[in-house]
Amino acid sequence: MRQAVLRETLHIDANHQLHISVPADMGTEFEVIVIPVHSKAVDKLNDDDQFMLAAYSAVIENDPEEDAVWEKYVRS
Repeated sequence: MRQAVLRETLHIDANHQLHISVPADMGTEFEVIVIPVHSKAVDKLNDDDQFMLAAYSAVIENDPEEDAVWEKYVRS
């Protein structure tokens, strides 16, 4: 399984749904973070913050101890 971050700007369809095509070698389970393109949150993120968000979403697993470490780092 390839460890990577897939970042795309998507448009919703008429039913307000997003459709994401994922390369087969990325696995079958994903965590999705949806941020509107014109969101103030996105405007405030510099390149380093965007990288950290992408890295955070790429490496977290269902491990409460690891999640706590990342949460503390990302929120500080």
